[in-house]
Amino acid sequence: MKYRKFGNTGLEVSAISLGTWGIGGAGWGNTDYKQCEEAVMAMLDAGVNLIDTAPAYNDGMAERFLGDVLKTKRDSIYYVTKTGTQYKNGVYSTDDSADAIRKQCEESLNYLKTDFIDVYLVHWPDGKVPMEETFSELNRLQSEGKIHHIGVSNFSMEQIEEAKKYSRIEVIQDQYSMVYREEESKIVQTHKDGIGVMTYGSMGAGILSGRYRQLPKFEKGDMRSGFYNFFEEPQFSKIQELLMIMDEISKTHNGIPLSQIALNWNIQKEFVDTAIVGVRSVKHAVENCSTTGWKLTKEEMQKLDEYVNNI
Repeated sequence: MKYRKFGNTGLEVSAISLGTWGIGGAGWGNTDYKQCEEAVMAMLDAGVNLIDTAPAYNDGMAERFLGDVLKTKRDSIYYVTKTGTQYKNGVYSTDDSADAIRKQCEESLNYLKTDFIDVYLVHWPDGKVPMEETFSELNRLQSEGKIHHIGVSNFSMEQIEEAKKYSRIEVIQDQYSMVYREEESKIVQTHKDGIGVMTYGSMGAGILSGRYRQLPKFEKGDMRSGFYNFFEEPQFSKIQELLMIMDEISKTHNGIPLSQIALNWNIQKEFVDTAIVGVRSVKHAVENCSTTGWKLTKEEMQKLDEYVNNI
């Protein structure tokens, strides 16, 4: 595993981090928690030391799972969790008020079975609550030692600048992959400013693994069709052309999985400190962590960039 400086946090984090939205279960099909536990342990055995989660991942289910499974591993991992957004009875809602943030923080500490959270992110901006209220409460939690580093997720550049007026923003998290580059300029700039960058959606909800060559039909409420647009036309057909380019690259590297190409493209960007990958099987855990054992060539990166610029 390769490790990177995480902005100005002072943390050294694995280039690949573990995502747990799928482990939470809601909106991602059936979940076998025994297999998930084995997958998480395989990721840690491969050197992953950064774990991303959130209360919104099935009403705290992901956090409770991690707290149970990793209670003896706390000294060797960093937790990134979030606040403000919750998921109850199949509905997501956002409340970045001071009271809501403190309540969620206490719940996360309890669920994760830890005395502190390494990195605490505001999950989504809340236009109903003044940022001063939100970040003043985060500052209080930080001064109490309950959280160590403050950051944001899914904030625009303007919102990040506003947040900086009230707190030291040390980490951002945004969606970024070959099939979603809308936030790239923001990510590049924040990284230049010394802010740690972690990206989610590296696999494009699984489509960049090459698993979906025919347009699938997901059940109602499935996040792969609700949160992302990769499984809608004309986007789906454009991505199929990208997969053919990835197939060609795979052949030149002894048939390596397309998922490793997608992940390597992400972590080879100098402005990405760590890329979040969700796993629910040992096979996928080992496969994803093997990504850091090789690199795409400069020519291969250019070829992929040329195509994805037009998606």
